[in-house]
This record gives sequence, structure tokens and C-alpha cells, in this order.
Amino acid sequence: MIDKFEYYHGAALVRVVDDPRCYSIKKRGQQGYLVNDAIFVFLKYSTKSRSPWEFSFDAEDVLHNNLMQEEYGEAFLGLICGGDGICGLGWSEAKELLGGQAGRIAAGRKHNRSYSVWGTTGEWKRKISLRRWPALLFEPVTGIEMLGEEYATSN
Repeated sequence: MIDKFEYYHGAALVRVVDDPRCYSIKKRGQQGYLVNDAIFVFLKYSTKSRSPWEFSFDAEDVLHNNLMQEEYGEAFLGLICGGDGICGLGWSEAKELLGGQAGRIAAGRKHNRSYSVWGTTGEWKRKISLRRWPALLFEPVTGIEMLGEEYATSN
């Protein structure tokens, strides 16, 4: 029997492996992976079949991702939204949505639309494309600007 953890993580990792810029993936921690020996990826999944999908981050998750961000320059987050898709964020973006501490991030999507993402401190002003995962692992994360309690990201 396939474990839920393996099933959902596998869905996200297959997309990474299918990208021609990926040449290796290694396990790093309980929910993390190291891509190309230099890119840290942290995966969270929701088994819920419909939008919105919620993801909890405890103090240990925040600390672990902060340490990985320090070690690798940036860390990346793949939010596996049931069978719908993967919403990709840079850890810097996620940390802003969490206010730098334990909390929740949610992603929602209407049919044939991009993801809306929100957290403790607000909501992204722009949507996150389904195509952002896994492209953001191999391209710089740019264009983050705070607009009061709303956030924008280029993509």
C-alpha cells in the first residue's frame, strides 16, 4: 500500500524530475529534499479534494526552513493541493504570509484559474500560476512587494 506522504510528495517530485534542469534529488529532513545539491524544497500536502486547501506550519517547520534558507540562500515550498496541483512559493514569501512565526497558509483556486494564497498577515495581490511549480526552483524569485497587508509577486 502506498503511504499518503509518498503519494503526495511523489506528485510534486515527479514534476521536478521531469524538468530538464533537474539532475538530482536527495532527501533532506522529514519533509525536505535537496535538488541539484543546492536547492532546498519543503513539501506540505492537503488531502482535501476542493479549494481552499490549508497548510499548518509549526515552530519547528519555521525554524527548519529558516535554517535551510540560511544554508542555501533560499528555500522553496511546494503546497500540494489535493489532486488539483502544486502551489509553489519561495520561503521568503511564505515567511511573510506567516509573519515569521508558526501559523497557517491557505491556497484557493477556481476552475481554470490561478491560485490565490493567504496567511496570517494577508493575501497576495496577484495570483500564483499552476506553471510556477517547479519553475521557481530553477529561476530567481523576484518582484515581492508589500502593499499594506496585501502582497504581490511577479509571475
